[in-house]
Amino acid sequence: MAEMLVIGSRGSPLALKQTEMVAAALAAAGVPTRVEVVHTEGDRVLDRPLSALGSVGVFAGELESALAAGRVDLAVHSLKDLPAQLAPGLMLGALLEREDPRDVLLSRVADLEDLPPGARIGTSSLRRTAFLRHRRPDLVVVPVRGNLGTRLRKWREEGWEALTLAAAGLLRMELGDLIRQYLDPWWMVPAPGQGVIAVEVRAADTRVRELVAGLDHAPTRRQVEAERAVLAAVGAGCQMPLGAYARWREDGRLEVAGQAASPDGRRLLRAERAGPPEAAAALGEAVGRALLDQGARDLLNPA
Repeated sequence: MAEMLVIGSRGSPLALKQTEMVAAALAAAGVPTRVEVVHTEGDRVLDRPLSALGSVGVFAGELESALAAGRVDLAVHSLKDLPAQLAPGLMLGALLEREDPRDVLLSRVADLEDLPPGARIGTSSLRRTAFLRHRRPDLVVVPVRGNLGTRLRKWREEGWEALTLAAAGLLRMELGDLIRQYLDPWWMVPAPGQGVIAVEVRAADTRVRELVAGLDHAPTRRQVEAERAVLAAVGAGCQMPLGAYARWREDGRLEVAGQAASPDGRRLLRAERAGPPEAAAALGEAVGRALLDQGARDLLNPA
């Protein structure tokens, strides 16, 4: 039997569920594991918006430190929480097949457009806030922090008319029946890598790299290469109002959209490119540069 691997994970129910998925896949390949919970800044500090904690790695920094120090053999992340540049010496050893990348609406109404003016809609994301304010400036966007269960509880207790979340977390926690509407990812552009579980490893650890390589899903990796190239080119952090989404066309080409907005939603920048999948990173970089040409750096990092 292979030597036991120690998996680093955040302690939220969703994070542990995702880690269980990785552990199960490794167990199927004959690799035993145990889980080490690592508490991150984003989990500990719940009284401030994510954007106030800094734009890079608030849910990943401590996990990456534990991995780099050798306290864990691999770390499991929601890929959207990882910055474009990983910590030195670390790499993405595997990207599991993507869950639905879209954002969703939870509400008593069936469509975002049916919400009345002044309706309150909760979200934890500056990206969702900006894109919602652009599309429906008449709504009142309410910031909400905490894990998935906490956000659902606050929505019910506060009586907000709606809540927006990533579909993937609800589906993985078997809460898909709460979803009233899947928001079109071509206007509510997802965060780069949304819906993807990432397995981060030490680049020099060839043993672990070989053990996790079989978990990698090639089509998902192509999408991720494009989306994270947008993030890298623009130089935005993972908590900034930037979306990037790569989707497969019927002809096998990859279509990449990038979108950035001012926090108040008044300004919206957008760029799109399409090309062969082997050019995924170049397509994403071209989208990012197009956004920069339109003024994205000033929009995302105001003085």
